[in-house]
Amino acid sequence: MISRLPTALHALSGLCVLVSALTLAACSGAPESLSPTDSGPTPAPAGAPYDALDAWHLFTDGPGQTPAAGVLPYEVVAPLFSDYTTKRRFLWVPPGKKITWHDTERWEFPVGTILVKSFAYPVDARDPTRGERLLETRLLVHEDAATWVPHTYEWDAAQTKAVRTVAGDTLDVSWIDAKGATQHNAYGVPNTNVCKECHGKTGLTGSLGGRTRQWNRAHDYGKGPENQIDHLVSLGLFDHGTLPAASARETLVDPFGAGSASDRGRSYLDANCSHCHGVVGLAKGTAFWLDWKHTDPVKGNPVDFGVCKVPASAGGATCGLAFDVVPGHSELSIVPCRTGSLDNKIAMPPVGHHLVHAEGVALLKEWIDAMPEMKCQ
Repeated sequence: MISRLPTALHALSGLCVLVSALTLAACSGAPESLSPTDSGPTPAPAGAPYDALDAWHLFTDGPGQTPAAGVLPYEVVAPLFSDYTTKRRFLWVPPGKKITWHDTERWEFPVGTILVKSFAYPVDARDPTRGERLLETRLLVHEDAATWVPHTYEWDAAQTKAVRTVAGDTLDVSWIDAKGATQHNAYGVPNTNVCKECHGKTGLTGSLGGRTRQWNRAHDYGKGPENQIDHLVSLGLFDHGTLPAASARETLVDPFGAGSASDRGRSYLDANCSHCHGVVGLAKGTAFWLDWKHTDPVKGNPVDFGVCKVPASAGGATCGLAFDVVPGHSELSIVPCRTGSLDNKIAMPPVGHHLVHAEGVALLKEWIDAMPEMKCQ
């Protein structure tokens, strides 16, 4: 059975329930007798996650991915590659609580926040009416001031329910891509410890995309496209009354859109690499920083994003090359070689994918080849 595509998000007209007494009661431990349609989410007690996804009441229709009252769908400007899956993202902030705004750094979500992401493959990417196969739904729950806790729920073959898995799983999946070719993948549902390799270790775990430059884009909430950040403002979800206009906010570009090779490459690196290769990431000791700020070709230091840089900790995983980035020469640069490999001793990123992102590798080559040519010694 193939899951239904999401409806036109008509349930979002109930966002006003965020301020209703019914929702407030539900989010403070209301009885289970309240229906999810009326009450919105029912967070699990700290340290005691539900065995089934539907017990969270995040959706009125889980297989259809229809969000419950107060659960806000959103999109990011530059998504993380996840083996060509489609992804649906949702945010729930407990009633009465606020998000702390930052212009460039990650936003600070209040305790109780739940971030939701579902992964699926289309049956046939050429025909959306044929539906999709849901694979997993991941939750990132802000349990207390110091702790975000990940939970993974795997969808059954019948596409009727999702149950919590801690140890991970491998799903053999096939689908038809946009060109009509049948694709196959041994899709990896991660164990919860793997989540921390990207989202940060215990005590440092947090959202990757919860920041201005990823949210500053349009989404249709039922009345036509509108800026997502402006929509959050209209719901009173930020602790700042006045924010910079959309045109003045730091914003990534679509990596596969119409921007310059530099901006598109930088956006791809920020989304796919900077959670580790950043000043606070797991690979911070390499001094190889791939976030939006450090890869700025005008304001940044080229060495920071690998220009003529000898890798600090790659070991033998250099593809026989000497420098991370050789401007004007992608064929001499380690970066596209490693991102194009599935060898577990070479591949980057080291987790989170079983397929090569061919379009991403091509973009990184384009990014390097567009740089003014330079010889590295």
